[in-house]
This record gives sequence, structure tokens and C-alpha cells, in this order.
Amino acid sequence: MAPRFDGENFTLELAVADLLDTRLQKSLGFANRGGYERMWLGQAIHSHYQEQALATDSTYRREVALSTTLSHRGWEVTIHGRADGLRKAADGVLVVEEIKSVRRDGALASAVRQLYEQQARLYAWILAREGHERVAAELVLIEIGSEVVDRNEVELELGRLERGVKQRLDRLLSEYEEKHAALASRRGAGERLEFPYESMRPGQERIIDAIDQTLEHAGHLLLEAPTGIGKTVAALYPALRYALKHDKRVFVLTAKTLQQSMATSVLELLNREDVFHTLQLRAKAKMCANDEVLCHEEYCPYARDYYAKLHSSQVVRHLRTSATTLLPDGIFEAARGAEVCPFEVSLELAHGVQVVVCDYNYAFDPYVGLTDFSGDNDLSDVILVVDEIHNLVERGRGYYSPALTTQESRLVAEGLVGGSSVHRRIVALTHRLTALIESTTAAALDDVGGNARAAEIALPEDDLFALRVDFDEVFIDYLEHRRDTSTFRARDPFVTLYFDLLRFLNSMVIADGPAFSQYAERGPDGTAIRILCKDPSRQLGALINRTHSVIGLSATLSPIEFYRDLLGFDRDRFDHVTLPTPFPAENRRLVIDDSVATTWRQRPDNYQPIAHRLGELAANVPGNCLALFPSYKFLDEVGRHLQVPGKRVLIQSRLDSDRERELLLDALRTSLAGDVLLLAVAGGVFAEGVDYPGDMLKAVAVIGPCLPGVSLERELLKRYYEEQFERGFEYAFVVPGMTRVVQAAGRLIRSADDSGIVALLDERFLTSPYRQYLPADWTEDGGIEHLVGDPATAAREFFANPRTTT
Repeated sequence: MAPRFDGENFTLELAVADLLDTRLQKSLGFANRGGYERMWLGQAIHSHYQEQALATDSTYRREVALSTTLSHRGWEVTIHGRADGLRKAADGVLVVEEIKSVRRDGALASAVRQLYEQQARLYAWILAREGHERVAAELVLIEIGSEVVDRNEVELELGRLERGVKQRLDRLLSEYEEKHAALASRRGAGERLEFPYESMRPGQERIIDAIDQTLEHAGHLLLEAPTGIGKTVAALYPALRYALKHDKRVFVLTAKTLQQSMATSVLELLNREDVFHTLQLRAKAKMCANDEVLCHEEYCPYARDYYAKLHSSQVVRHLRTSATTLLPDGIFEAARGAEVCPFEVSLELAHGVQVVVCDYNYAFDPYVGLTDFSGDNDLSDVILVVDEIHNLVERGRGYYSPALTTQESRLVAEGLVGGSSVHRRIVALTHRLTALIESTTAAALDDVGGNARAAEIALPEDDLFALRVDFDEVFIDYLEHRRDTSTFRARDPFVTLYFDLLRFLNSMVIADGPAFSQYAERGPDGTAIRILCKDPSRQLGALINRTHSVIGLSATLSPIEFYRDLLGFDRDRFDHVTLPTPFPAENRRLVIDDSVATTWRQRPDNYQPIAHRLGELAANVPGNCLALFPSYKFLDEVGRHLQVPGKRVLIQSRLDSDRERELLLDALRTSLAGDVLLLAVAGGVFAEGVDYPGDMLKAVAVIGPCLPGVSLERELLKRYYEEQFERGFEYAFVVPGMTRVVQAAGRLIRSADDSGIVALLDERFLTSPYRQYLPADWTEDGGIEHLVGDPATAAREFFANPRTTT
């Protein structure tokens, strides 16, 4: 937790870690930021040592909270910390222990040792200030693997230590005064901040007013508004204005990179006075400057001597002073030029900016989230603006739904056959894991009988945790072997398997109650055991409700209680606003083709009819068309039968790279090679979060309600939602499917000048419960029956009208 300054009452609260010399802190090395020496290994070693000490020494205490208060330069300063261990020596001296784990035969670097020793001294100094006359400090080093203990007495000069503390406080207070002056400048800019466009679109003023009220009362808001209304700028403008005036930080969270670029562009428009910094974070793998993603000093030149090069190059300072919008490409080039890791430089920058634009994962994923969001950190200064928040339910469930597969464990074993003794131990362990997964799955499927491919089970917790002990031991030996032989590997299969096992075990600990299920399944690639999070509200809500406010945006948030409850919003702080479309009804033609059916059983007989209807529609549209399908398989089957004279047919592939997806968008943007019919998957990059401005798109066809496929997972979700909300089928199938439909239709009309046709191909759109999830304005002029028709005829009539072709 960062130092907490109260400028009105002149109080300062800080942790012992805040008193450490920042140069020593940074000398800890790159691996401390996420390399192989993971924190939980050290925690396990600490706990084992402490438990032994408690059993053998009646004076021993573990994880002892310490604090002291002093006056300095008119400020009342409270310093707190938690000592690893505290015991009384035979002569009555109170000894503080700072416990650290070290590699086998590994010596601590001088600067690292200084840091640890200084931390122990500060705990002893706090004890002395609080009245303990005889104190001492020890650095306790425990060798990883053997757990040999090496005690090192730390020299204490309490008078010199207190002088050093006060010097550090002087620097902290000076930094605070500088930041306070910058804050005053930002507050003034917040007061002056104006909407970046000359006029507002219909509905934007209401959005701004609703967000102003939400922020003023530290509430949460879900905003449902049509695509094209300008939700992003209407949300970021009041959020940023409030943040600048009240010293808050804004995190703009998106599900897709394209949405991040759009948000960053809006923030640039709002930063006319250049008073705040915006950072766009890019995924780690895409920011790697090395040949392979291998985050270790001994392999990657951009990790080696990272902090020394970071300090000497001053690359972070140069980036901050050269631009107020910090984009991934610029960060990458500057960091590569300084030979430091570009992704780590991005994280360094994140600590000092006012706005961060990034993926949901950096806030909500417990394994890759930014340190700002870890543990029980105070988030009262954080405003989250979450774009397309309807995606967060599925994403949140995924964070807590891990799996262990025989395919993964066999891959590890096959890659290590015939190796060293440590390799043979790993092979034996993976065989044990494979056998456990297979026997668990076989028992579960035998109980169900028939041709079942998946079944609920009670996971063999004791057996899995017993494996953990052996995996820990061999994991350390494996790393030492890789280090000794200089054979570190990028995306090492065993390292991946080890951390997947830890994640699975960690999830087992929290996977209690009806919100979780456990099951096993057999597929073409092997067997798997899985934990299914059916309701992530407890985990997501724990973070959401620590923030000042969360503003969630989407064109589809119906039913609102589904999202409120499954995202974990505190009902006492929650509100929602739904806005109608502001665009002229005559600019859009809606048609439902009830001559085709897309249920699982009916699909094979409808591939050709759907292809025919789709081809006829595209032939009558003077421009580009987008057709969206529930799955890649469905798309491919229809594509085989499709013929569209005069249009190029382009097909999205499951294996498309970012570059290939961008080429497909380029084909829609340019008319030089003729009009395009693009076949893509609903819920994917072409269906959500992409702008198709002007005449770039003239028709959208959605084939079927886009329901998720039938599986045991969906059945378990249906049961849970039925028990909790009495809406099992709707919540498990209809809501996610129809959300994709409405999102897809929203790609077409994004301004008052846009026009085009939306065709829904499936008879089910006319029946309950699907029809209830169509936007109200679609049926307000005559009910749903007046939408039934032939898409090709509707297109021909619509585009024959001069008003729709201008």
C-alpha cells in the first residue's frame, strides 16, 4: 500500500517497505516481478519454518503486527509493518526475524542482502521506540529444497537508523509536495474540462448526468445504450472530470484491443491541456522484445540487469516527459533501445499515470492482475469504466474455472523421456497425475452409465494435494538443473503444468458452495477434471465494491438483474439507466426470415436453404454485408453452399491472426476490389467493438439466436440459475445467445446518417423467450409479426427508396 497522506490533518501513514531505499528495492531483480522464483514457494517455506518454531519455542510469535508514531516537520507519522517472526533469546533479548528463502548453494547479492537486513533493522527500531530496551535482529535464510536454516545477526545502530528514517521521510514529504502541486494543476484542468465535440448526440447529456450523480455518491452504474450513441466519450468525459477534481485514477477496461484504441483516442481529445497521462497496456506476449517469451535474467537480455539499465537509461522518465499518451508501440521501441523489457516498462509507467486503458484481466484475473488490484488493496481512489461489461460475466467465470488434462501431462512426459534423473522423476510424477485424472474420470462416467462424455464428481482432493508436495520438490530441482545447464525454455511445458496444478489447487480451496461444480470429461484428446465457476459474483464483487465507482457500458444488459447479481454489485450502491435509440427508424429495415430453422437437429437440412437466402440478400444489397453465425462449424457448412454473384465472399477462420483479421477489415473499408460478404462468428471481433462507419457496412444477417452449445457445463449452469433465479434456460442459453444477436445488429446503425438492413434468419426469433430479448424499439410500430418477410425482397425495397441510399 502506498503512503497515505492527509494534507488537511497533516498525518502520514506508511509501511516499513516505504522507508526502504528505492534503489535497494529495485536491486531485488527482474525475477521478483514474475519469473520462476514464485512468491508462493517462499510462503510455503516460511509457514513450515514458523510452524516448527511455534512448536519448539513458547516465546515465538509469527507475523507480528508492529507500529509506531512520531512527529516530523509538523506531520504525525505512523509507521506499520508485519515482522515474520519474534522470539525471546535465552538472555531475554527480543529478536526480530526476517525470513527469506534462497536457492540451493545460492548467495544473496550484496544489494539484496542489504535490503533484507534493513527491513529487519526497521522492525527492531519500531520495537525499541515502543519501549523494548533490549532488541536484536536476525536475517534467517532457508535453503529451498533442503530447508537448511542459516541465522545471520544483523548489526543495529538505532540512532543512525532513526536519522535515516527521517531523511527518507524528508524525501517522501518533498515528493508529496511536488505531487500536490501537480494535483492542484489537474484539479484546475478538471474544472475547465469541456466536452470534446461542439454538440452532443441525443442521449449523451443524460448519460453524463447519470454518471455525475453516480460518482458524486460513490455508487455503481450499469448503462445500457444503443451502439453509435457515443457511450465511450459520454462516459469518459464525466469520469475523467471527476477524477481530475478529486484525485482519483481511472481504469478503462475492455474485452478487445480495438476497443482500447477507441478509448485512447477519446482520452487524447479530452487532454487538450496535457495535464494527465494515459497509458495503454498491451499483452505481455505482444510486448516481448526477445526472440522467445522467457522472463528470466539468465536467458533474456532485456531482463538481465533490468533495474540497473532502467536507472541508467532513465527510459521511464523520458517516456513520461515526451508524451501524455503512452502507447504500446512507442514504449516498445524506447524500451528495446534501452535494452529493458518493454512490458515491465509499461508496468513501471502504470504506477504514475492517471488513466490506464487495458484488458479486463489486468483488474480481475487473480493471476495476472496489476498489483493495484491485488489482495485487499484500498481501491477507494479508483474509478473503473468497463466497456462491453456484458462480457465480464463469462470472463469472470473463466478466471475461477481451471482444468487439469491428460493431454497436458502426457505432453510433458513425452518431452522429457530419456533425460536426466530429474527428468525421470518428472515423468514418473506426470504418469501419476495422468493416472489420477483417468481413474477419476472413468469412475465418474461409469456411475452415470450409457454413452456419457462428462459427469459431475467429487474431486480427489487428498490425492491432488499429496501430489503437490512431490511437484514442489521436483520443480525446484528442475529449475536448478535448467539453470546449471543453461537450458531454460520459453513456454516450458513442465513449468506450465506445475502452475496449472497450483492454480487448480488454489481454486479448490475457494470452490465451496453451490456457486461451484466439479466434473470430469472424456474427449478426443484425452480426459480432464474441471472446476466450474457458475457464479463469479463473490470474487468479482469483492473487487468492484472496493472501488469508488464502477461504470459499466453495453448495448445489451437485459435483464439488468442478471448482470447486477452475477457481477456482484452492492445493491445499496447500484443503479442502472437504459436509453432508447436516437436514430430515425426509417434508416433501418428489420426483417425476420421464418422459412429456415437453426436448431441442432434441423441444421443439416437448412445449410443449403440458409446459403440460398443469404446469397439472395447479399445480391440485393448495394454494399458490404456481414453474416454472423453461432459457430465456426456452422459458418463453414453454409459457406460451402454459398454463391453470391458480384460480391467477394470472405470467411473468418478460427486460426486468424490479428494481422489477418485486420486485412479482412481493410477489405470492408476499401471498395477498389468490389463489395464483400464477410462470414464471421457472433460474439467475435467482427461482431462486437468494431466501428463500421459511413457506407462501410449496409447489411447484417444473424443466423439463429446464437445459443451456446449443449454441454454438461451449460446444463450445470442451467440448474444453478434455475435454483437461484428460477430462470435456468434463459440465463444459461438465451441471455448469452440473444446478447450476441443484439450486439451484432448494432454494428449497422451508428449515426443518424447510417442506413441499412438487419436480417434475422430463424423461426425461433418469433417465439418466446427469444422475442422478449429483442430491443423494444424494433417492435413498437406494429408488433413482431410485421417484421416477417423475405430478406432479399426487403433489401430490394429498402434500397430502392432514395432516402436510404443517400
